[in-house]
Amino acid sequence: MSPTLSLLLALVLLSCNSNCSLGCDLPQTHSLAKTRALMLLRQMRRISPFSCLKDRNDFGFPQEAFGGNQFQKAQAIAVVHEMIQQTFQLFSTEGSAAAWDETLLDKFCTALYQQLTDLQACLMQEAGLEGTPLLKEDSILAVRKYFHRITVYLQEKKYSPCAWEIVRAEVMRSFSSSRNL
Repeated sequence: MSPTLSLLLALVLLSCNSNCSLGCDLPQTHSLAKTRALMLLRQMRRISPFSCLKDRNDFGFPQEAFGGNQFQKAQAIAVVHEMIQQTFQLFSTEGSAAAWDETLLDKFCTALYQQLTDLQACLMQEAGLEGTPLLKEDSILAVRKYFHRITVYLQEKKYSPCAWEIVRAEVMRSFSSSRNL
């Protein structure tokens, strides 16, 4: 099995695990939107990642924001929501519109928006049950700083095609790294 297909299969399986472990009533469309977003992100690749090896960067994905003993359902939902919100904002910029196929980008952003809508309802439901977790703000701040580093990288690289390809691959990895939710 090719590495790309293996990654896609893992992401599809992880999206099921994510929906099952969050503990709120997400509609079936959420799982479909998540799977669709990942497939679209994969399809958006315009150049070979191998041609961009010199542009690689460690953005410091905040793995600690996605785990720990005190990780509560409401916190998990809030962190996933923030990650998707930041991804949506990143791919909704003017620079992003110039970098990607417009149809794929629109479909990708629509799938992200569907997930945000579903998670927002779930977040409200969980917040009412558990209160506000103490670590939520630290985790959300870590996700925001991570996406800020990505944005600064794009600016420094002048939104080059290779920079966008590195970011696309990084976002795929970040979605995969949040698998324990």
